[in-house]
Amino acid sequence: MALNENYRVEYLPIAVQDMNEIISSFLMMGSRNGAIRIKDKIKQAAERLGTFPRMAVTVPDEALARIGYKMAVIEDYLMFYRIFDDDKKVIIYRILNGKMDYPSILNRITE
Repeated sequence: MALNENYRVEYLPIAVQDMNEIISSFLMMGSRNGAIRIKDKIKQAAERLGTFPRMAVTVPDEALARIGYKMAVIEDYLMFYRIFDDDKKVIIYRILNGKMDYPSILNRITE
């Protein structure tokens, strides 16, 4: 695989909802600048995945790691995704607060 091959990045609808809720939480706390900052960081991380899909770490949960989940850390949030080499795409499944019980949340998607 050539190093400069780009992957298409897709968000599941629930991941878009996660992002919107994160941004809204900053706005509700009165931090417009924080909302803009986190939105930009999330979008930048997703764009980097298109160029470097393996840049992030494998999810520590063994069951999720076995089915190919990786995660990128964005401040207090974790962006969970999987790489599909045959289709040259990365699918972002969820963007969750790092304090959440992400294994049980992600396992519900894969069941």
